Amino acid sequence: MATLPPDPQVSRRAIGAARWAIAVGVVGFGLKFAGWLATGSDAIFSDALESIVNIVASIGAFLALVYAERPPDEEHPYGHGPIEFVSALFEGVLVAVAGLVVLAHCAESVYRGSAEVTRLDLGLILVAASAVLNGIAGFALLRVGRATGSAALIGDGKHLLSDLWTTFAVIAGLVAVRITGHAWIDTAVALGVGVLLVVVGTRVAFGGLSSILGAQDAEDHRRILEVLNRHRAGEAPAICSFASVRHRHQGRLHFVDMHLRVPRDMSVAESHEIASAIEREVLAAVGEGTATAHMEPCGDSSCARCRSASVKLA
Repeated sequence: MATLPPDPQVSRRAIGAARWAIAVGVVGFGLKFAGWLATGSDAIFSDALESIVNIVASIGAFLALVYAERPPDEEHPYGHGPIEFVSALFEGVLVAVAGLVVLAHCAESVYRGSAEVTRLDLGLILVAASAVLNGIAGFALLRVGRATGSAALIGDGKHLLSDLWTTFAVIAGLVAVRITGHAWIDTAVALGVGVLLVVVGTRVAFGGLSSILGAQDAEDHRRILEVLNRHRAGEAPAICSFASVRHRHQGRLHFVDMHLRVPRDMSVAESHEIASAIEREVLAAVGEGTATAHMEPCGDSSCARCRSASVKLA
C-alpha cells in the first residue's frame, strides 16, 4: 500500500480561496442590492437574491474545508473529506430554492403588473461591476478547486460562473428596457434567471449527491487505466494483467484498489516491489491519497509473460 499525504500548502491555498470567496460574495451582494434599491428592477432582484446564496454557500465551503482538514480518527478512518460533497449538495439546493423564490416573485409581478424601472444607468453600472467581480472570482475558484481537488471550491466556482451568466442576462434586459421603455422585459429576464437557477442548482445538488454515494470520477479512472495498461504492455515493472480497479474520492483524497496479476512463480518480495512501484505511480497520476494493489498469481495458460518467466527459471 502506498500513501501520498495531503500537502499542507495545498490545504492553506484552498482555505484561503474560500475566505476570498466570502468577501467577494458580500461585495457582489452589496452592489446588486444597491442596484435593486435604485431601480426597483425584478431582474436585479433575482440577481441579488442569488448573491445571498453565494455568501451562504461560500461560508459553507469554507467551513467544509476546515472540517475536511481534520485527521482520520476511529469513527472516520478515511478522514473527513466527504464533508466537501455535502457542501456542494447544500449549495445546489440553495441555488435551486433561490430560483423558485425568483419565479414566485415574477409571478407576483405579472399578477400586479410590471412596475416602472427607474435610474437604469446607475443600475447598469452597479450590476456590471458585480459581474466583473464574480467572473474573476468564479474562474479563480475553479482553478484552485481543480488544482487542490476540492469539491467545495469547484461547486462554489461553478455557482459564481452561473451567476455571471445570469448577470449578463440581467444587463441585456436592462439595456432592452432602456431602449424600448417596456418594463415587462425586465420581468421576463427575471423569469429566465429563475429557471436557470433551478436547473443549475439541481445539477450541482445531484453532482454532490452522486459523489457522496461514491460515484467514480471518469477522468481519474482514465488516468489509472492508462498507468496499468502501460505496465501490462511491458513497461517495467511489467504485470500480466489487472482487474477489479475501484476508486473513490474523500474530499481531496483518493482511495484506489486494484488487483494485479503476475507470474505465479514470482517471489513475494518481487511482487511486493512491483505493487509498491505501481501504487506510487497511480497516486502520482490522480493525486493525494492511498493506493492498494492486491497481488494475484496469473492463471492464464496463454500468458506470454508467464511463459517467459518459466523459461528464465528453467
